[in-house]
Amino acid sequence: MIGVLILAGGEGRRMGGQDKGWCVQNNKTFIEIVLQQIQRQATMLDQTVTVVISANRNLSDYLSLGHPVLPDIRPGYCGPLAGIEAAMSEPSLSHINRWITWPVDSLNVPDDYLLNMVISTSEVSFIRQHQRAHYAHLSLSKELKNSLSSYLESKHNSIKGWLQSFSRYGGRVHEVEMSSHTPITNCNHFEPINESRGIEKNSMLR
Repeated sequence: MIGVLILAGGEGRRMGGQDKGWCVQNNKTFIEIVLQQIQRQATMLDQTVTVVISANRNLSDYLSLGHPVLPDIRPGYCGPLAGIEAAMSEPSLSHINRWITWPVDSLNVPDDYLLNMVISTSEVSFIRQHQRAHYAHLSLSKELKNSLSSYLESKHNSIKGWLQSFSRYGGRVHEVEMSSHTPITNCNHFEPINESRGIEKNSMLR
C-alpha cells in the first residue's frame, strides 16, 4: 500500500510565519493546487493510494478537504522528518508500507512523479532534476521509522543530514532522476512568487 504525505506542517518562516497550505495563487490555495495534481496521478496507478496531510495548524480546515490530517508527535516544529515520523507512527495507517512525500509549497508536480517514486525499490529515494537534488521529495519504506526517530532524538532535523547518516551506516539511498520539463520550485518568499512566476494573485488566508 502506498501513502502520499503532503508536507504542510512547517512554520512558514520565509513567508512571515503563515501557514503555506493556505496561501492563494489565482484564487486557489496551495494545498488545493497540490492535492488536485497528486489525486490525478494517484488514479493512474494500479494500486490503492492514501493521501495524507501533515499539518500543525488549521487542522479543521485541512480536514475539510477530505483526507486524514496528522500533526507532529514532537513539539516545536521539528521539520518535515517529524511529519513523516508522525505518519509512520499512526496506527490507522500501519497498512501503508511505502510513503511518498511532496511539500505543499512546490506547486508544480511533474506528471510522472508518483509513477517514478512508486517503482523505486530502495529503502529511501529522493529526486534530482536538472542536476539539483530535492531532498523533501522522498519515497521511503515504513521500516525506516526507527531510523528517523533516532535522528530526531539526536536534535537534528535536516533531511539531507538524515540521508547522509543513513547511508553512512549502510542504508540504501537512491536518486530518482526526473526528466520532466515541469520545473520543481518552492514558493518560500513573497517577492519571488509575484515577480519571477508571474502569478496574477497571491495572498494569505491564514
